[in-house]
Parts: sequence; structure tokens; C-alpha cells
Amino acid sequence: MAPISKIAIWNMALGWVGTRTVASETEHTQEAIQCSLYWDQARRQALRDYPWNFAQCRVVPAAVPLPEGWDDYAHACALPDDCLHVRAVRVPGTGNLAHRRSARHRVVLDRQGGRRVLLTDAAPVVLEYTADLDNPDLFDDLFVGVMARKLAAMIAVPLLKNNSARLNELEQLYRAALPAAREADAAEEYRGVAPDAWLCAR
Repeated sequence: MAPISKIAIWNMALGWVGTRTVASETEHTQEAIQCSLYWDQARRQALRDYPWNFAQCRVVPAAVPLPEGWDDYAHACALPDDCLHVRAVRVPGTGNLAHRRSARHRVVLDRQGGRRVLLTDAAPVVLEYTADLDNPDLFDDLFVGVMARKLAAMIAVPLLKNNSARLNELEQLYRAALPAAREADAAEEYRGVAPDAWLCAR
């Protein structure tokens, strides 16, 4: 797939809104200003809305002290700096990782450490998460289309002012694009057949 630029995605979004396009990120136009203002928020929301394969990571997080007041959990782990959304927390063991037991977990703020931490009942664990990717070169083509619609829905508010019908239409276009993109993205993954729980118990 050919790399795509941030400006290309901005102009796709502006095309959905129905306004003029931009030539650079530093243009002193309302279109460029609003795209720049909402870019990160739209990107992060679109990444969180589905576990896109291109943005998924696995890591064994490092143990950290349990934050004060959270003694209903046994362990705490540091979240990776690029962790945008925790998708699963698995207990290591034999067999396919996707079929391993999930650990009870919760993401909270460690006020003393000034960071988010992952609380779990097991250690060690394997953390599956969506990374906060901001490089368009790494974006999947399907995600680019979804992302452009999400950005369009957000920048339409300041650009179109009181056109509530158009705002609703753009948000619906974003939601309508998700199922097809999800189906195609899921086709790139094969999880295999989960082991029969009754047979495993014998």
C-alpha cells in the first residue's frame, strides 16, 4: 500500500464536509485550523472504536507498586507509553494465547506516580492493546477512509455552524463505514478453533 499523508486525509475529510481543500498544515484558513485542532482527537477515537490489526501490540508489562487504596487487586503493571486502549489481559500458559484465561483487570490513575497503571489479579500477564499511532504511513487503507469520515464529523461543527442535518449525516456516514472496515480487517486474522472446554476439563 502506498503511504498516505496527513494532508491527504484532511482533504478527504474536507471533501465529505463539502468545503475547500488545503495545501499545507500551516495554512491560515479555517479548514486547516479545524483539521489541525481535531486531528488527534479524531484519530484516537477512530483507533479506539475497533481493534484494528495494524495498531495492535502485545507486551508483558513491568510490575510496579500497587497504588494506595487499590488493595482489592493483587498486582499493578506499568502501561506502555503508547497504550491507547487495553483490549485484553491474558494469563500466560500453554496453548494458543487467544484462548488463555483472561485476568480481572482495571486501568486506574496512580496519583503518587502521576501515571496510569494496570491493576490485575495475576502476574505476570500478557497485555494486548491498541497503540496510539500517529504516523499515517502505518495506517491501513480501510482505517484511512474511516478516519477521514470521523474527522469530517468533528470539523463539520465549526465549519458548517448550524447545519445540524449535515452534521448528523456525517456522523451516520462514519458509523456506516465501520462494519465493512471491521469485516475486512477481521479477514486478515485467523484465530483457529477454540479448544472444547468440556474436553479440556477431563
